[in-house]
Order: sequence, then C-alpha cells, then structure tokens
Amino acid sequence: MITHLDSVLRSLNISESFKTSLDSIHYVQTEEIPSIIPGVSDAALFPTESGFDLTFGRWNPYNRSIYGKKDPPLEHKKWQYEIATQRWTNAGITRRNWFQTNTSRRVSSAMTAWVPSMKKGFLFGGSFFTLKETWRNVTGLEEHNGLITYDQATNTWTNETTPFGGIADGGLVHITTATDEVLIQFGGYSGLYTQVACLSTD
Repeated sequence: MITHLDSVLRSLNISESFKTSLDSIHYVQTEEIPSIIPGVSDAALFPTESGFDLTFGRWNPYNRSIYGKKDPPLEHKKWQYEIATQRWTNAGITRRNWFQTNTSRRVSSAMTAWVPSMKKGFLFGGSFFTLKETWRNVTGLEEHNGLITYDQATNTWTNETTPFGGIADGGLVHITTATDEVLIQFGGYSGLYTQVACLSTD
C-alpha cells in the first residue's frame, strides 16, 4: 500500500521564541487538512494579508484507505487559507494567454517566487502532465517553457513564453537590487519526458 502525502498542515509561529534543539512536536503546530483540499506537490504557495493561497500543483493522491478521497486540483481555482480562523475557501482565478483549451493538460513547477513589493507571484518552467483516475495514470508530458505571473490585485494568472525552452525541477530565487526586482533561475533539466517517450521496450 502506497502513501504519497499525509493530510496535515504544519506551521511555526515565528513571533514566539522556540528552541531548535527540542523535538519539533514542541513548537510546530499541526492541523488536519480538509478532505476537499487536493493533494498536490510543486504548487504555487503565495502569501496574503491573512494567510496564503494554494494554486496549481501536480496531483499526488492520498492513500484513500487512510486519508480518504482527494480530488485533483483545478487550474481555474485556488484555495485560500486564513490563519486566524483556520478556514479554507475555494476561489476562482482568471487565466490569460493560456497554453490551450485542453483541460486535462496541467502545469506544476518547483520554481516559484513571491515579490512582496509588487504583490506578484511567479511560476517558472515546470512540467506539463495529464490527470486520470489514479496516481498510476498521472503522466508527465513535457517541460513547460513559460513564465506564469500571478497579479494579486487582479487575481489573474498570465503565461508568457520564454526563449529558453522547457525547464523543470530547478531553482528560482528573487532578489531586490537598487533599481529592480530580479528573478534568478538555475539548475533543472530539459527534454526528460521526450527521452522517456522515445525509449523502446523491445
């Protein structure tokens, strides 16, 4: 029996002192994630004034016999979490210049960054994948070659194609300079899914 994810949200209150020498159970709070929240990895997790937004991500179904059913995420939806009330809200988003109308084709990326001064989030590269009924049918298709920008003021996601080709599983870092906000991408891979698709089993 395979368990991909647990169903717990872990948080650390940094406004209070804590000792890293102690076991984390003494200062890390855990709370159950409702069954309505999809199990995802490589999602966009951006702060809000009262909590955070969770959007996109690669579907990783929970072990249903332990955690119950978790539906796949929807790209036109985001989950908002409010810290004070510990409440999750299902909200919609607007997508512009999107990849295509094929709703089974989704994108996830480990390369995300939030720029506080702009109140914008960025998701660079990543992987396209398709969703089916079970985790065995979550299939990688190819690397994504775009930069997706989230504007919190308009609640809008916009995709822009980059000249670099598809890149996945790298790092994305935000730095502030004297004159600009800069995103730095490094590492990752490209062409993996194409190579896998071309492998022969004969």
